[in-house]
Amino acid sequence: MKYFRYAGFALLLGLIASCTRDPLSDLSPEESQVFITNRDPGANFQQYKTFSILDSVLIIGNQGRGTSLTDMDITFLTSVVRNMQALGYTYVGPRDNPDVGINVAQVRNAYLNVVSQPINPYLGNYWGGFGYGNGFGFGYPATFSYYQTRENYWYLEMIDFKNPDNQNNQFDVIWSAEIRGRGLFDTEYLENMVNSVFDQSNYLRLN
Repeated sequence: MKYFRYAGFALLLGLIASCTRDPLSDLSPEESQVFITNRDPGANFQQYKTFSILDSVLIIGNQGRGTSLTDMDITFLTSVVRNMQALGYTYVGPRDNPDVGINVAQVRNAYLNVVSQPINPYLGNYWGGFGYGNGFGFGYPATFSYYQTRENYWYLEMIDFKNPDNQNNQFDVIWSAEIRGRGLFDTEYLENMVNSVFDQSNYLRLN
């Protein structure tokens, strides 16, 4: 009887597990999206009043370079402008000496990965019982498998035009953001993604 009770309990656990959602594979596109923001701790955002933005989306990575201006890109850029204005910044043209500039990019990368899978050396112990274990070890060659990973995500950055680094002849990036996950290039999610990035960066808000 004890055996049957254990077997029934194991069966019950199996049924419960089969009905439980997988916390990763069962995520909706919105639930899978991650917003990573970073700021220059020395930047005083209250000093900036105006901004400009590139009129196209940059394509960067090992899967292509250049610019893009599809309907999706326009929707994304428009949402960025709207959020910056909601934070108190005034939009100006790139030739009107903006305090900060905004770049938006799609990062497209693909990588070929190699995994080494050595055969378990303990398998050689089975040969000892057949007269082959005369103090010699067994050398097993590793097997290799290959798989490709891709990463496609949105990247935003804010550049300080008001305080150029004259010593190094460059402009500093004072804020950046990455949007990762699934559904990143579905139009229905674009506005909410951009809103989430700026909601997470409330320190950009002007008084």
